[in-house]
Amino acid sequence: MRFNSVLEKLTPYRASPPLAEIRRHYGLERLFIMSANEVPWGPFPEVIEKLKAALDTLNRYPDGSCGELRAEIASRVGVPKQCLTFGNGSCEILMLLGQAFLGPRSHVVFPQPSFVMYRSIALAREAPFTAVPMPDFRYDLGAMLDAIQENTSMVILCNPNNPTGTYVEPQELRGFLDQVAPDVAVVLDEAYGEFVTSPLHEDSASWIDKYHNLVVLRTFSKIYGLAGLRVGYALAAPEIVEALDKIRQPFNVDSLAQIAALESLRHPERVRERREKVAAERERVSQRLNEMGIRTIPSQANFLLVDVDNLSIPGPEVPQALLERGILTRSGYAMGCPGWIRVTIGQVEEGDAFLAAMAELIRGEAQVVPRRATWGLTADTLSPES
Repeated sequence: MRFNSVLEKLTPYRASPPLAEIRRHYGLERLFIMSANEVPWGPFPEVIEKLKAALDTLNRYPDGSCGELRAEIASRVGVPKQCLTFGNGSCEILMLLGQAFLGPRSHVVFPQPSFVMYRSIALAREAPFTAVPMPDFRYDLGAMLDAIQENTSMVILCNPNNPTGTYVEPQELRGFLDQVAPDVAVVLDEAYGEFVTSPLHEDSASWIDKYHNLVVLRTFSKIYGLAGLRVGYALAAPEIVEALDKIRQPFNVDSLAQIAALESLRHPERVRERREKVAAERERVSQRLNEMGIRTIPSQANFLLVDVDNLSIPGPEVPQALLERGILTRSGYAMGCPGWIRVTIGQVEEGDAFLAAMAELIRGEAQVVPRRATWGLTADTLSPES
């Protein structure tokens, strides 16, 4: 077969087996999913009712322009409707941005460690890239500015950053934007923006009027509990939106996703409640770990980066030891953070189970549970690349 040669540089996404199979394999009564940065709560009750009422309309194609959702978001954030475009999750919009801006002669800059999709879209477009290191897991915006070249078409920032949870305050970000040439697109990925509790937080949607090269990405997959429906959006200048609309497929956001997203926006009090719950649990778990002598990176997202280099077992074995105790986390070795794990924050029950397991690993109680190796169900194969 005459495949595109770029495929040799890419690897397919590897989905996890069904949760029931994982529990059966390890003999677990409960499995706490703390690896994919989902919230443990489902859609808001009002959203579920709207979805039920819409099921008998699925014989019709969805609104290809996301008209009602577009109008609602435009009204809420105060931007013109032509400054919005929608995708099958914000990941699809990232891929569209890669198509629109990148190629063999178009350079891209992004942080490292950060979301794996940034490197993937560069490789898929055969674009040269610079992955800028993050000292102590914090952005070095000066180094990112220095990495911009004459042929740079796009710069990507994730704020709060995944997998570190670190956050760049608005004043610093605006200072960065002031120094980027206006013909270089700056993509601000705010997948975890609704979890931010910093008192200095601003709504970056208002910035696109000044910075015509800014693209703000948001998703309903996280705090809204709609990861299974896949809907995200971008806020950008009309010329960028038009470019993305030229290459996106028709009807790329399904009807149920649009209905769920629209209704979710109408309940800001529920978003506020979830943000407060996550923030309280994030602080509690971080404080407990620090009391145990385990370092964590200060986070403004719904996850923590946790140091596992000084436990009773080697760091690379920690995700597996936790899995055998019914806790699925994300190994930092797969994300450019060797010696760390990323742990999703949600219910107190989940946090307690994780803390108890970590206490065992500190005390040296890491007995290996017999496993059927032929199944290949290890922590390294079970963590999605979120």
